[in-house]
Order: sequence, then C-alpha cells, then structure tokens
Amino acid sequence: MKLFRKTFMTLLITVLLFSNIAFGEEIVKNEEFFNDIKNYIIKNYAGEITEEELYDGAIKGMFEKLDKYSIYMSKEINEEFNEYVKGKMYGIGALLGVRDGKVKIIELLDNSPAKKAGLMPEDIIIAVDNKEIGKIKDIKSLINMIKGDKGTKVTLTVERDRNKFDVTITRDEIKINPVKYKVINNNIGYIKISKFNSNVVDGVKNAVEKLKQKGIKKLILDLRGNPGGGLKGVVEASKYFVPKGKVVSVKYKNGKTKEYYSKGEVAFDDVVVLIDNSSASASEILAGAIQDTNSGTIIGQRSYGKGTVQTVIPLKNGESIKLTIAKYYLPSGRTINGTGITPDIEVPRYLVDLDDLLNLSPDKKLFKNDAGLDVLALQQRLNILGYKIDDAMGVYQDSTFDAVTAFQRDNNLYPYGVADITTIKKLNEKFLEFILSEKMDNQLKKAIEILSK
Repeated sequence: MKLFRKTFMTLLITVLLFSNIAFGEEIVKNEEFFNDIKNYIIKNYAGEITEEELYDGAIKGMFEKLDKYSIYMSKEINEEFNEYVKGKMYGIGALLGVRDGKVKIIELLDNSPAKKAGLMPEDIIIAVDNKEIGKIKDIKSLINMIKGDKGTKVTLTVERDRNKFDVTITRDEIKINPVKYKVINNNIGYIKISKFNSNVVDGVKNAVEKLKQKGIKKLILDLRGNPGGGLKGVVEASKYFVPKGKVVSVKYKNGKTKEYYSKGEVAFDDVVVLIDNSSASASEILAGAIQDTNSGTIIGQRSYGKGTVQTVIPLKNGESIKLTIAKYYLPSGRTINGTGITPDIEVPRYLVDLDDLLNLSPDKKLFKNDAGLDVLALQQRLNILGYKIDDAMGVYQDSTFDAVTAFQRDNNLYPYGVADITTIKKLNEKFLEFILSEKMDNQLKKAIEILSK
C-alpha cells in the first residue's frame, strides 16, 4: 500500500505540474490538513487502525465522489480487466459451468490445449491436480487453479460416461475470439460480437470474408449483451457496417475534440442490428453510428446508455486507476449517456413474459396433491416446455404428475412423478436453455422477418 500511495501521489503531482495549476500553497495546506486528521485518528482512535488503511480509505473515498466508471482497481481486478481488454489469458481453453450440481465443460475453444487433449463438452471435472472439486470453494477458485503460466501443466480428473480418467494438459496462451458467425435460412448472415477486445477486428474481418464468400448480402449484427470495450476496435470494425465518414467524436475536459472515421468498406446491402439494455459503450457507438447514418435498422430494447470514455493508469504494484476522461458523441452530435439508443423497432426479446414467471426453488420436493405457488412455478415451466397440464393452476394433480413423469423420462431421470431436487434443477436448466434458444428469440425472429421481405 505504501508503494501505491507513493505512486499515486507522484501521479497526482505530475498531473498538477503539467496542468499549470497555480495553487501550490493551497495544496500544501490541504495536505497538511489531511495529515493532521490522519495523525489525530491514529493517536486517539479507540479501535485498531493503521496508517496504510487510512490512506487506502482516503483513496477509495476520492473515487466514490466520481462517476461509477472511475474506480481504483486492485491487482486481482486489474489482471482480470487486462485479460478482458486484451482478449487473451493463459490456461487450457475450456469454458466451465455448474449443471446438476456438477462442474462440467460447457464449451471448448478452437485449437485450445483442452480440445487437443481430448476433452469434450459435458465432461465432468472431478479433481484438479488431485484436489477434489468438493474441497474447492467456488467456480472462480476452480478456474484460477486451472489457469496458470504458459508451458506449465495441470492434471484434471474427468468423468465421462461413468468412466473416470486423468488428463494432463499443458497450459498455453488462449486468445478469446469475441465474434461468432453463421448463415440463417441460406441467405442471411449473422454476426454476434460479445465484446470489443483486442481480437475483435480480426474476428469481424474473418466473419465478413467468410459470409461474403458464401454470397451473403443481408446481415443480422447482434450486439445484445455486449458491454463494450476498446474504442480502437469498434472504430476499425465499423468500416464493414458504416459508410465512409464520422463514426464518433470524443470530447475531453480541456475542450479538445478528436474525431474517428470509418473507411467505408460496407460489406452488406441490408443490415439489422440487435441491441438490448446490456448493450453498452463501444457497442452503442457502433449501433448509434449505423442508426445515425441510416445504414441499418435497429431492433430490440433501449441500450444501456454509457457515453463516456475511460483511460487506465497502471501503477507499479500491479494496481491501476480507471478514470473517466471524456464523453463521446455520435455522428449526429447526440450523446446517449444516461439515455441509451432507442431502437427503430422496439421488440421484447422473449416470447414469454419473464416477469410473470414465479421462482422455482430446488430446495423443496413437490408431490401429488400439493398446492401453492411452488406448484404453479413448476406448471409454468412444464407448460412452456410443451408438457400439457389440465390441472387447476397451482394444484399438483394427475396431469401435473404425468407431465413431471414425462419430463423425467425425456431427461434420463427416474420417472416417478415426484418433482424432487434433481428434477427441479434439471427443469430449471432445460427451461433456461429453451428461453435462450433461437425459437424463443422474438428479436431475432423480427430481424429475419425484415430481411426476408
């Protein structure tokens, strides 16, 4: 913390010097005032407190007075942030998740060490370097155990089809490609950008080239859930979607403005952009530029509304400061900060109104002749998944019993009609998969409808 304090004070002094601030005496007085209070607390406070803890509190207090995007990042948070921005880490290239109370491999990245070692989706992780999963506190701790320096090895004990075996994998650099693409109905391209990290430009370029090779002229650009990322990445990627001209203007506190332009290599004749309330920052820049230049139709829900730019100031001890230094404006001159982008066509994402769904807890078994909100929550999910229920809503009678039995049979569970903990967990899992599937995606359906005309 002493190193952080010294670095922070050096940074502060440097900023003051280069800003030509002529308030030297006042600064000294303020520093003396701060030190007087600090020393008084240390001398008289009845509890336990250290000088470093007071400095830490003072620094955090400064950032609490700023906007929510300006933060002090600890070493751990800074490392995670750098992984996010750079789009690379060192590990095995497997995405993990908890299903049915077990840690499973959800997805394997292409050309990853895990894939080369023969791991497969749905493999169950039993242990890491002979340490059983049950003794690991949480999924984050597990992931941190699997990650490591390039060239080092990790041994996973895996269960597949009830057979257990060990797999030793050599960790390597994992590049996170935030771009996925495919063809819908043989004539509509689909590009999903999940974030704007350092790999986004190459990812978009590859997706565009592959779709153009297939003769695709219509595109759905999916920016839903995209929290943003680097300004450079979104500007470079914009050339495929925004005609030649201004994409965004960045205005700094000192009054200076920097403008960024698209090279105008628009790749598709018709574009529909999908956004939601989690589309933020860089994704709003791209969606907003497309909207302002009439280069496509925006569908979905109002975006998040983050119209500010941050810079990261690294500190010597691995910590950093993320500070808002500017605001950005779309080609029309408008700002979306706090307001977001309003879609040209507002469409809710899900065909089902999720606000009407009750919570279904896996902590309680449900039996025939039970009644109440838990039973209603069970029936809601079974109905949506296509299991016919004729019973009164909220009452567990014959058709609910039959629906539960059918669901258990369809999912390789013991079919006895009792909604036990395992059944409810599986039902919640399958329900979530169904809700997130394309057949339930109202916004995607609308985009396909528009591009099919």
